[in-house]
Amino acid sequence: MGKTRLFGTAVAASVVAALGVAAVAVGAADSRQVQVLDACDPTTFDAVLGEGACVRAGGVAFDTFIGQLLSQGRAPAWRFAPERLKLEAGATIGAVNRGGEFHTFTEVAQFGGGCVDELNELLGLDPVPECEVPGIFGTTGLAPGETLVTGPLGPGAHRFMCLIHPWMRTTVTGS
Repeated sequence: MGKTRLFGTAVAASVVAALGVAAVAVGAADSRQVQVLDACDPTTFDAVLGEGACVRAGGVAFDTFIGQLLSQGRAPAWRFAPERLKLEAGATIGAVNRGGEFHTFTEVAQFGGGCVDELNELLGLDPVPECEVPGIFGTTGLAPGETLVTGPLGPGAHRFMCLIHPWMRTTVTGS
């Protein structure tokens, strides 16, 4: 009987300890996720941009993509989701590349054009100053399937965009 009571006490203590850890985790600064999405067609994108430019199955043909940029100023399937979110100051964002192309998740002072001259010309945009930062693609880039986690974000507005596809944007408001 003593061993059973001791075992029961140990299990109860473990449950209480686990609940305490869960309460601390819930009370800590939160982390949110942003989906980095595209719908590239590997056959047509690779034919224009080179082998491995797109590594997903099916999707939007390259000429359709360019047509969307010319008619709409964006390609709707290339986006960050959500486009706006709020979180507590000190929280982080995990950007997850669920598409088939390389993207960046780069904090910028103001939205503008990206670092790809040909896309900027099509869209009539000037590159953001962040394009001049050495190594920016290495520090904010995400290959398909990768996740990039920001540092803790302070209060106020934080603007993130893809430096390749500049219409891919999200605004994060920290409180």
